[in-house]
Amino acid sequence: MKTAFSKRRLQEILEFISEITFGNYTYTLPLRNQKDELEQIVIRLNTMVEEVDTAVHKIDHSKSKEVIENLTFNLDRNMHICSYSDNVGVVLKYTKKELLYKHVKLFVGEDTRLPEDLDRLLQRAINGDYSFNVEFRHNNGYYWTGKGYLHHLVSADKNCYTLSVFKAVHYNEKLKSDLKDPKKRGDYPSENRSLLLRDQRKLVNELDKYVMTRLDRRLKNISVIAKAVGGSETKIKAIFKKNYGDTIYNYHKRKRLEKAYMLLRDTGLPINEIAEECGFIEFSHFSRSFKKEYGVTPTRVRES
Repeated sequence: MKTAFSKRRLQEILEFISEITFGNYTYTLPLRNQKDELEQIVIRLNTMVEEVDTAVHKIDHSKSKEVIENLTFNLDRNMHICSYSDNVGVVLKYTKKELLYKHVKLFVGEDTRLPEDLDRLLQRAINGDYSFNVEFRHNNGYYWTGKGYLHHLVSADKNCYTLSVFKAVHYNEKLKSDLKDPKKRGDYPSENRSLLLRDQRKLVNELDKYVMTRLDRRLKNISVIAKAVGGSETKIKAIFKKNYGDTIYNYHKRKRLEKAYMLLRDTGLPINEIAEECGFIEFSHFSRSFKKEYGVTPTRVRES
């Protein structure tokens, strides 16, 4: 049965896919603190967007160009928005009523570290630590991420500031013209589009297969895994983290516990045999790990 949260999350994902379908690769969808299939979908969609944005414009430079997109906000001493560049509404989809005289922190992500004291940030600029990452929330829940710069503005009577955020984006002229013509949308995506790079897709599949066929034992060290799947240790760590949002060892342990939960619920196997079947040598270790993951002991699941 779907919860209200999962329904909202699914709607966010569908809207995000619509943006991707129409060639908009400038956004990412923020992750939630959930360990479920929907979050795995979000991780893969964000990865795909990054890969497509990179790959599609390497394929044919004559049809694409890089430009710098800049969002500008004028802030008062208390960091409320006094005015902004007209492209803010286009990029972030907020109305004038929603933006003006609101605190700028209402529109940025949790990872954006704007200090309460503007003078502290300006002092960082003087010391050479000038730019900082800014994540703007799109009205539909996406993130638009760029490099931010804060400047003090000279004024006759009031202290005010400008927050400028820059991002390099690509525009594909052929895709833009095709999408404006309804007759050509049937041919979309074109040959200029790309999914994940082939070697990365293959490596992800090999890693997934490697993990899922070894739920009855502990994984070897990363060098052994690298030789088995045909990739470097560094690449394996990076790709796995990017696609699954976790280390290969944490993911493997979680899948072993999921298997144990299923066996406890759906079979009559003794609990100690289930622990061994899922690669736990010591029952006490299995019990502690299971309770940490699910909040109940294996025995309680079996009894219920």
